[in-house]
Amino acid sequence: MLRKATWRKRVSALRKNFPVDGSVRVVRRPCKRLAGFTTTDGCGNYTIKIDSRLSWDAQIDTLIHEWAHVLAIAEAYTHRGRWTKHYADVYDFADREFSIK
Repeated sequence: MLRKATWRKRVSALRKNFPVDGSVRVVRRPCKRLAGFTTTDGCGNYTIKIDSRLSWDAQIDTLIHEWAHVLAIAEAYTHRGRWTKHYADVYDFADREFSIK
C-alpha cells in the first residue's frame, strides 16, 4: 500500500524540481477509463488525477507522465514536441530520486 507521506514527498520533489507558474494539485481517486489525466483552469493552475487502484509503480509512472503534460500543456494531447523532452527529464529525475525501475 502506498504510504501518504511517501506519495507527498514524490509530489513535493516534482514541484521543487519542475515548477510551473501556477499551482499543481494531485488527486488520487478511482478513475473509470484512464490511468490518469491532467486538467487546467486556463489560468496556469492544474489538476492531475491518478487512478488510486493502480499499483504503486503504475501510479508513479502515471504521475511522471502527467507532470510532463503540465510542463508542456500546449502539446498535452499529442505527446510530441516539448512534451517528449519534459517526459524524459522528469522520468530521469524520478529514476534517480525515487529509485524507480
